[in-house]
Amino acid sequence: MRRLFAFAVALGAAAAAGAAPPAPGVYQYVVHRADGPVDGVAAAIASAAPDAGFQVLARVPAAAPAGCAFKAEVVALYSPEHGRQVVAANRRTGPFAVVDRVAVFEDEKGVHVAVLNPRSVIRTVMMDDGLHTALAAEHLQALRALVSGAARGTASQRDFGQTRDKGYIGKTMGVMAGGPFVEKIEDIASVPNGDWRQVVDKVRAGLEKKGPKWGLQLAYTLEIPEREVAVLGSTGTPMDAKSFEIVGAGLDEARGSLQCPGLAHAAAYPIEIVVAKESGVVRVRLVDTMFRMKMFFEESSFEPSILKVARSPQSHTHHDPTSMSVGSETTA
Repeated sequence: MRRLFAFAVALGAAAAAGAAPPAPGVYQYVVHRADGPVDGVAAAIASAAPDAGFQVLARVPAAAPAGCAFKAEVVALYSPEHGRQVVAANRRTGPFAVVDRVAVFEDEKGVHVAVLNPRSVIRTVMMDDGLHTALAAEHLQALRALVSGAARGTASQRDFGQTRDKGYIGKTMGVMAGGPFVEKIEDIASVPNGDWRQVVDKVRAGLEKKGPKWGLQLAYTLEIPEREVAVLGSTGTPMDAKSFEIVGAGLDEARGSLQCPGLAHAAAYPIEIVVAKESGVVRVRLVDTMFRMKMFFEESSFEPSILKVARSPQSHTHHDPTSMSVGSETTA
């Protein structure tokens, strides 16, 4: 709390002096040329997480595009202290920003570690609510401390991915995918007077079945029972590999000559499915598929191709609102 207060004071002083923090990228590098292989570095981060106040939800391999021999793995984490504040701030949008994702990936230059940047994600999910600026920045430092303490290598603080001056994400070509985050949350099923835990169990059972088109299936389940909120992560191949192939190096010119530069975006997955009980109704929610793809891959020079993948009829979650049997075909 004292660190958070100190950061808020410093941020206010900078603003008063006319300085402003740089626009955040969707991702941020923490370590370059880490010691050890991808799985070893990921294991070290997962092992150190509990002492740093994080729960390990899953370690998820990410598939490389066809013809690429390099590896990537995502460590999905949850900080109860941070997550409860985010959900309390906005019960409808907040659950989509509580899971942290650390990507460990390799290329011709070695093994690297990057995190999904809370400064970018929370600002979008909270719809530019400036009250949460210090909270996001403090949490980024906690993530960096965890990774830096577990993975030895060359330190980096460079952001990459799409940089945005504000959390609001506009439309592609004036018509596709953009808008306020709250308007991009879809209730794909609802159960009046339903039992929250029973619905969570049924959704989890549905997601455990591997999807036939994109290979998506359950990666983790996070429950916040005091709020009757659950976040279920879903990912798989070829969804991830196809996304990485299309995005390539994005705006990161330093990665343009690499064999499969898109692996740096591994922290875009898993995808979040939220089960929350509000006013007696249990709702199953996900973010509009095209919007979420834009959120994490907007800097792709082939952005319409990325959005075309999201629009595929096979990419959506199939559900039966009566039985709450939710299939595993959902997408970013």
